[in-house]
Amino acid sequence: MKALALAALLAAPAAAVRPLTPPAPGFPADSAWLNSSPLPLSLLRGRKAVVVAFLNPTGLDSIRELSVLKAWFDRYALSQLMVVGVVTPAADFQRDVLWLRAELKRQGVEFPVVVDGDRKLWAAYGAQGWPALFLIDRKGRIVYDQLGEGGYADFERELRAALGEFIGASSLPPAVDIPEPRSRDCGQASADAVLGASSARPALELPDGAPRLDSFIPDSRLGEIALRGRWKTTPDGLRLERKNDFRDSFVRVVYRASQVLAVLAPPSGQSARMFVKRDDQWLHEGDAGRDVRFDEDGRSYVDVSSPRLYDLVRDDGAKMRELLVLPDRRGAAIDGFQFADACLVTDLP
Repeated sequence: MKALALAALLAAPAAAVRPLTPPAPGFPADSAWLNSSPLPLSLLRGRKAVVVAFLNPTGLDSIRELSVLKAWFDRYALSQLMVVGVVTPAADFQRDVLWLRAELKRQGVEFPVVVDGDRKLWAAYGAQGWPALFLIDRKGRIVYDQLGEGGYADFERELRAALGEFIGASSLPPAVDIPEPRSRDCGQASADAVLGASSARPALELPDGAPRLDSFIPDSRLGEIALRGRWKTTPDGLRLERKNDFRDSFVRVVYRASQVLAVLAPPSGQSARMFVKRDDQWLHEGDAGRDVRFDEDGRSYVDVSSPRLYDLVRDDGAKMRELLVLPDRRGAAIDGFQFADACLVTDLP
């Protein structure tokens, strides 16, 4: 079994053989479910092979993984496969079941999803990040697991072996054969930038009227976060605490990537317009992300009606850049930035 494993049961390194196949932890009886009534593992044992997928609805890697899970679910649902998504909230707004139901519907998720609000499943499965997949066989044992993207051929091979125990290998439909993500000639991408109380790198506070720095950006500034204006640090991000009619309050990140995305949230019960500039210039259609719009004066912005991941910038990734996000109203929040290289640029659902 691979290195990602149940914390209390497995200590074996990745290997071709699986010396331990522990029983899969059950889903807590008091958990909220979406797209399904509660599905106890005891009900599925002997009837289905199950893929338990830990997903972050605002994580780019989890969103990319959704296309893989959807393909397997569509191909093998009639061959006794069940996919169960697990959302262990990565931010406070992800605890809102109404928000989660709407967001999963927007992303086209049709398989059952259980909400792991108290992180019991995260701890029981020993999950170490998103996305994380666990394959459970007909006897209710974890027989394979995978942390992160890729490894699709190996996982599907194990999946087909588990399904073959139900209907026989000769009765399985053709494999999906999902290609591995490209890994050559991809360019560079900055590490994701988490904002708020959990940020490992505190934001620089810029005084009002501070000029933009020189057009040459040294490598030492990569990943730098700076802000101007009155912002409140929350557990999840940065929230603007004053009006911004003149767009003089902003959060700035220094990056190198082919795509820039951000988790943005409006004030409670409202919507917000967040203006976006790169290197202190408005974007144009050739470098704007799919969520960017333009007003009558050519200013680039994103309409933020719900907390989620927004596609801001497409770039060639050739050099360091500065990105500014300028909310138009008090209470708007910026929770973090995510970056993709040329091989992982993704159109969001």
